[in-house]
Amino acid sequence: MHRVILGAVLLFAALTAEAEPTVAQLNAKKLELMEITKVNAHMGLDAPAAEFKSDGDPDTLEIVFLEKKKDGPSRVSPDGEVIFLYKASDKKQSELIDQAFTIRALLRIGN
Repeated sequence: MHRVILGAVLLFAALTAEAEPTVAQLNAKKLELMEITKVNAHMGLDAPAAEFKSDGDPDTLEIVFLEKKKDGPSRVSPDGEVIFLYKASDKKQSELIDQAFTIRALLRIGN
């Protein structure tokens, strides 16, 4: 009886768990998004970076160049729609762009 219950629990867990995308699926979605994404750059913000509102367009990646250290470090917004750059090296910029597209791809795939 315990085996039947354990088997049912394991089957239920397997059916309800979301499958992680493969590296190939993730890379394919990132490439697709890179091809359709428009990039907008913003400089000289009038308000603090924390108050920046993205345009809400999922097909736009916004890059905000920060001029003040108090606006925080270089980073990607949780939804991958905005990259904030503060004195970032080319390497750091590339890493953040990749991170943004990874986040965007995972959200579109559904994870």
